[in-house]
Amino acid sequence: MARVIIAGRIHKSGMAILEAEPGLEIEVIADPGAALPMDRLATADALLIRYGVLSAEQAAGLPRLRVVSRHGVGCDNLPVAELAARGVPVTIVGPVNAVSVAEQVLTKLLALTKQLCPYDAAVRNGNWAIRDSLAVGEVAGRTLLVLGFGRIGREVARRAAAFDMTVWIHDPFVGDEVIRAAGYTPVANWRDALPELDAISLHVPATADTRGMIGTTELARMKPTAIVLNAARGGLIDEAALHLALTGRMAAGGAGLDCFATEPPAPDLPLLSLPNVILSPHSAALSAEASERMGIVAARNVLAGLAGTLDPALVFNLKALREAGHAP
Repeated sequence: MARVIIAGRIHKSGMAILEAEPGLEIEVIADPGAALPMDRLATADALLIRYGVLSAEQAAGLPRLRVVSRHGVGCDNLPVAELAARGVPVTIVGPVNAVSVAEQVLTKLLALTKQLCPYDAAVRNGNWAIRDSLAVGEVAGRTLLVLGFGRIGREVARRAAAFDMTVWIHDPFVGDEVIRAAGYTPVANWRDALPELDAISLHVPATADTRGMIGTTELARMKPTAIVLNAARGGLIDEAALHLALTGRMAAGGAGLDCFATEPPAPDLPLLSLPNVILSPHSAALSAEASERMGIVAARNVLAGLAGTLDPALVFNLKALREAGHAP
């Protein structure tokens, strides 16, 4: 009998897939804040992880582990290289949450441009005259730079283009011809483009190279009205520098943030008090529809991993597995 550990609750549709499979022993660690218990993990043949961090040291203590199914697309909470060296595939759910994230990015961009939050507050407080301030703008004709042309970045670009925005793309792993064929403008050096753009949307993983990629220097080069959007990973933006910019030179701009360097953020994080910042609790991917799709795919990846029938397109560490001689 194969033992499956699920770290964090998944959608009932995903659970139904696992529960219908004969020969599985399933344990759910429901508390998203709980540390992963090594005494129970040590007997796992499969780990489906929504919340929590698995360290390289912990992974080394899981001798039976055959597959790790990530309930998402980011794997910065997993030791993917160490797992690949042992022949353990790490799977992701693919594009199932791309639409949900892209819709939230565009929602924040539109809300900031249209001043929805301050205008809503003004009406509730009797300040009807705010309509004469002409603070509302239009996204049509403005320029959006999308950093990362993966599944989510492509959905964001497509929606921005539908609003008649000029869309620039920076992704060193995607050829210029691919970007042009999609109808967008490739940008080789994104920092050089900062003075010309009206908004920037981040869609890159959290790595040593991307952490703090938007900091004092980058913000100083942006337009005073620029909008910064992050629905990727916390830590990509220097939050202190962003607060300083949005209360100073970029006070006419704004930010839409779905993730933070520390989650949940401290109640006294200065960004939380700014009227030109729209926040959400790292929930861009958590629409009802996307949550169900994620649960289903994550569950199917567990079964496929145990059966040795994984879709290579959903194996996050496929290259490392091949280099280690564990995959064709």
